[in-house]
Formats: sequence, C-alpha cells, structure tokens
Amino acid sequence: MILRMMHPSPSRLLSLVSAILLAGCGDGPSGTGDTPPPTAGVDVGNIFFQSDRNASIDPAIDTVATGGTVTWTWIEAGIHTVRFDDAGLPESPSFDEDGSVFSMPFPAAGTYTYDCRVHGLGMTGTIVVR
Repeated sequence: MILRMMHPSPSRLLSLVSAILLAGCGDGPSGTGDTPPPTAGVDVGNIFFQSDRNASIDPAIDTVATGGTVTWTWIEAGIHTVRFDDAGLPESPSFDEDGSVFSMPFPAAGTYTYDCRVHGLGMTGTIVVR
C-alpha cells in the first residue's frame, strides 16, 4: 500500500491551524461560552470573506453548532463563489450583486474550509462545526 501525502499551501495550513486553535476556545471567534451558536454570517466583498461575528477576514473563521446554518451575503459587487475543499459539499452560484445570499446547513461536526472559485486563496474561510 502506498500512502500519498498532500502538502497544503502555507496559507491553507495557517487557516486550518487557526480554526483548530479557535475551535477549542469557548470565547473564540463565534461567541462566548461552551455552546456554539446555531447560525453564523459571512460578508462577501471585493476579494474578501469576513465573519459578521468576530470580523476575522481571509480566513473568515466561524463556529456553529452541529446542525447550524451559515449564510454568506454579498455586500459589494463583483463575481464570487463559496467553494468548499470537500468536493461532496455544494458550491454556491456565482453571484455578482449586492444582497445576494447563499446559506448552507452543517449537519455533521468537523472543520470545513472554503475559498472563492474566482479568487482562490485570495479569499478563504473556515467553518468549525461542533
């Protein structure tokens, strides 16, 4: 059996490490206490994702409870998508208008990283579900 190791880019690795560290903090990026909130919001702007809750940006890092929903809202014109590293998750449509919205529930615990199909690692985020 051959084991093939994937080497993530430095920025993707930093995003993942940050998410793991923040996920363990009760007063981390998504709120206070031990119970994560049921929802999170992310603003999509001109080449950035930004958490509504904690203002983290590229990567935008949020934590939600298992079964929680994250909503991305386009706040500036420009074509952007939400594309997950996990190929089994849906990609948002390519929106380019202020006020466009993409929402997705997260039924399983885990760490989900995403980027913009148009801007790649220039626009990133992480959702921690616990």
